[in-house]
Amino acid sequence: MLEQIFLKVIDMSLAASIVIAAVFIVRILLKRFPKYISYILWSVVLFRLLCPVTLESAISPVPNLKPAFYEYTSEKNDISTAGQGDNSSDELSPVEFAVIDTDGEAEIISETGQVIPVQVHPDVFEPDKVQPDNNAKDPKASRQELFILFGKYVWISGIGIMFLYFAVSVVRIRRKVSVSIPLKENINITDERVSPFVMGILRPRIYLPGNLGPEEQEYIILHEKFHIRRLDHVVKPIAFAALCIHWFNPLVWIAFVLFCKDMEMSCDEAVIKRMGENIRADYSASLLALSTPHRIIRGIPVDFGEGDTKGRVKNLAAYRKTKKGVAAVLIAGVVILIVCLASTRKTLASDENESPDEINSTESGETPDTPDEPDEISDAGSHEIPDEAEQLIVSLDITEQYITHKGYPLNLYYIDEDNILWGSGNNNYGQLGQGTQDRDFHEDMVKIAENVVHVDYSQNGFVIFLTEDHELYGMGNAGCGALLMYEEFNWEWHQNGYAVTTPVLLIEDVAYACCGRNDIVCLKEDGTVWTWGIVYNDILLSTPKKILENAVLVTGGWYNHAALLQDGTVWTWGYNSAENCGVADVLVVNTPTKVAEDVVMVWTDLAVETEDPQPDADDIAKAWTGRYKIAEYNTIAEYGDTGLKHLSNTVIQKTDGSYWVCGENVGTEEKVVPGAEASYTIICTHEFHPCD
Repeated sequence: MLEQIFLKVIDMSLAASIVIAAVFIVRILLKRFPKYISYILWSVVLFRLLCPVTLESAISPVPNLKPAFYEYTSEKNDISTAGQGDNSSDELSPVEFAVIDTDGEAEIISETGQVIPVQVHPDVFEPDKVQPDNNAKDPKASRQELFILFGKYVWISGIGIMFLYFAVSVVRIRRKVSVSIPLKENINITDERVSPFVMGILRPRIYLPGNLGPEEQEYIILHEKFHIRRLDHVVKPIAFAALCIHWFNPLVWIAFVLFCKDMEMSCDEAVIKRMGENIRADYSASLLALSTPHRIIRGIPVDFGEGDTKGRVKNLAAYRKTKKGVAAVLIAGVVILIVCLASTRKTLASDENESPDEINSTESGETPDTPDEPDEISDAGSHEIPDEAEQLIVSLDITEQYITHKGYPLNLYYIDEDNILWGSGNNNYGQLGQGTQDRDFHEDMVKIAENVVHVDYSQNGFVIFLTEDHELYGMGNAGCGALLMYEEFNWEWHQNGYAVTTPVLLIEDVAYACCGRNDIVCLKEDGTVWTWGIVYNDILLSTPKKILENAVLVTGGWYNHAALLQDGTVWTWGYNSAENCGVADVLVVNTPTKVAEDVVMVWTDLAVETEDPQPDADDIAKAWTGRYKIAEYNTIAEYGDTGLKHLSNTVIQKTDGSYWVCGENVGTEEKVVPGAEASYTIICTHEFHPCD
């Protein structure tokens, strides 16, 4: 719990730092105007420092930053997921890393800059068996782990010290004023040599030294009453609490100092405006006489003598009244800026090439409107639908691709002859659709839904099924966004999983759909292709997005997806570390890319059963040509320790009936490719080779 709070505070502090920098700049621009305008600006900084909820707006200039220590928390989440019985961690996600080669030694570099030296084993096919160099540990990962391990305790200790200082200050000040004499209303006179100040939250009182003259006493009391009227005696302790929480951020300390200056200067100006400019000299003399140069920033009280005395005197000398019209415009501008800075830019993707306007917005569970022109997931690349009159026309019966039996050692789903969907196995994310979530292993089949014609399951813990009415439903782990529950992205849900325990409607008019690891690809009855969830690496599409038209088939897969169009072209996208998308030297294919023509069929979701780290070459070849059949067990108990090796390939069938394949274990060239823990060498190519 403490670690999660610590990481959340770091994220809040990073976002607040951007806001503080913006306020610094605006404050300089407002230097010649009344200080109450600058003082209002600090409210948005206080909000960002204390509010744990991230608001989003399309007009916000504050970028949506990736969470602090992203790679550390992601790796920890993978380990946590594996401990819950989800075998998704048994497969290494190849998208998170890029590869370089230095002097014959392999290194992997994550997208966040993490460098991991590894010892390459040339004849290894299975990533799980790759051995990283034990003498070459990841220094950055170790530093991050150590920083978080000890940093959270240093952080909480710092807060304790700050609040202890606050408490001691309160005790000392109360002791000083314990013998004060009431003057009138809420004003007391003390014999102690103190600067005038306001103290108290619910019942604030003004404390004055006894050596003030009547006129001097009048405008100082007025100054303190302005503080009380504006609730400065409440705001300042809250600001000090924010400083205590973010004590490690130097920008917050600077912001607190400037905030206190603007607070006092704005009250100085209010007094001059009320009592007339003829008191400037006496007022400035009082400032000099009553100034108290504190060595440590004080959280309380609201002190007349605290702050930059020289700056306050210079500000009084330069103060001029501002016309009402100008002031109104300035205040309106500041309010608009506060609204913008209070939120984060409404983008859930770190891809700089994609703008929020490119993502179609639909309400969860509703069918998105079909645009007139095909969209793309990102601006990185484009495509045009070929002229059908000049191309091969491909037609197939999509019902032949329906899956009625989907099983793994952790979950089994089966559609019987009456079109009733049954399920068994894990229910840790509510993936059995019973409205419950538990850690039990259910060996007996439970009824999930009726009128079902197709089912698919992601090893990330979510299930989709298609009904006779062409409605697509989903249930299970919704943390990746595949179940359309995100109105505002929740990092904790994404990291730890969010259970949808009863089937929810995802999209209508569906002809076929399939799961990736963290996303869903859907073929609608009009031939358009839609996708949503976490696509590629960290691009979250919270609503379905159209990416292709004139398609007759889409494929799922652990690594990448493909679509077959009516003109016989194949388009691929997704993880491409083994060049399994048919694209050279690109780690992630960020937009559907044409890789083949004259095609009548395509497969990407290929796997073989094996208990060995390296599958048999004959089984792989059979899987490429569709001659390998994974056993369909009637009960989940029959699976035992059966393991599936997902093949990182794309296979196509040409019009002449020949099979062609690209990706892992194809060709003759050895390449170093990334894994989640270490790099490993494989034979792979982006070029399609005929299947032997």
